[in-house]
Amino acid sequence: MLEYDISPVGPYREYVTMGGVVGLGNVNVGSDVNGVQKRLLVGQWGTNLYVNTQIAEDVCQLVWGVPAQVADIDFIESGDILTDGPDDNKGNRKLFKLSGWGNNARILKSDDVNATTPKRYGNIPIYWTPTIKALWAPLLFPGGGGNEREELLPLHKLRLSGSAISLKRCQRIIDESTNQREGEIPLGLALVVDNVLIEIGERITSG
Repeated sequence: MLEYDISPVGPYREYVTMGGVVGLGNVNVGSDVNGVQKRLLVGQWGTNLYVNTQIAEDVCQLVWGVPAQVADIDFIESGDILTDGPDDNKGNRKLFKLSGWGNNARILKSDDVNATTPKRYGNIPIYWTPTIKALWAPLLFPGGGGNEREELLPLHKLRLSGSAISLKRCQRIIDESTNQREGEIPLGLALVVDNVLIEIGERITSG
């Protein structure tokens, strides 16, 4: 789950369900100083992406080509640990709930945030294929060349930074009518990052 306080389309919330790990991406991301072509190595694709405003859905689909859906996403401040679910339907829209937000997702103290803008760290590079909601680790391997990228999906480079990071206990509550996916093993831990900045680069077009 993500809570965007500031974005080009105003504040909104996002809920993404992640799918399988993918490897050896057939995408040429350019060459190194020796002229050797490089390809993406490993990443993870998202199965569904939900946002809680219509304008955010429009931007996802029209600008990035990301198939997004509008849903109600509630962040409940109270709760000892992060609790995701149970999911529900609210009219024609899905409803997602995450409790324990205030005690766990807000790592920075409110006084520190109000006094000054906390410094961000990281500047972690990540590759992004928006149309299949795939995030790729910045691990590359040799291969490729020629004009093979011309008909492939668009690729962007992201840069991620944040002010605080922590591991928190979490649990997933599944509605009685929803079965847990076969082979799915909850870890009971959530990676929480506060004051995140996501910078999106132009589409990579040159090999």
